[in-house]
Amino acid sequence: MTSPAPDDALAQLADVVLRVARELDPSVRRSDDVVPLTGTEVLVMRWVETNPGTTPSATAEATALRRSNLSVALGALVAKGMVERRPHPGDARLAQLFPTALAAESIGVLKARWAGTLRAALRSGAPETGDGTATDGAAGESAEVTAAVTAAVALLGRVEAGLRRPRAD
Repeated sequence: MTSPAPDDALAQLADVVLRVARELDPSVRRSDDVVPLTGTEVLVMRWVETNPGTTPSATAEATALRRSNLSVALGALVAKGMVERRPHPGDARLAQLFPTALAAESIGVLKARWAGTLRAALRSGAPETGDGTATDGAAGESAEVTAAVTAAVALLGRVEAGLRRPRAD
C-alpha cells in the first residue's frame, strides 16, 4: 500500500480541481441548446442520469440534500422536462426517476463542450517542440494524453468515493 500524498500536493490538487471546475461549471455559461439548471438541479440531474430508476429517497441520500431541497429541485427538473417520475413497478407508493430525451440531449451538448474545452486547453498548454512551436496533440502525444486523462479520472473518482463515505470521527 502506498503512503498518502503530502499535504501541500493534496492542497494543490484541490486548488486545481476548483479552478478547472469553475471554468467548466454548467450553471455559468448559458446557451439556447442546454437547459439552464441551478447548482442543486445539476447535482440531482447528475445522480438521476447516472442512476436511472433511482428513487427520491435514494437521490436525497446520495446527494446529501434535505428532502425539502430535493423536492424543489425535482419539481423544477420535471417542469423543465429533464426528469420523468414514474410509479415503481413493485410498489405504486414509490416513484422512480428517469432522465428524459431532452436531458440526454442537453447533457450530450454539455459534455461535448466540456470535451472541446479541455481538448483546446490541453493543446494550448502542450509542450513546445524543438523549433519553438507547440505540439498539435496529434498521433504520438494522443496515447500519452489519453493515459494521463484516464489516470486523472481514476484518481479523482477515488477521491470522490472517499469523500462520500461516512467519516469515523
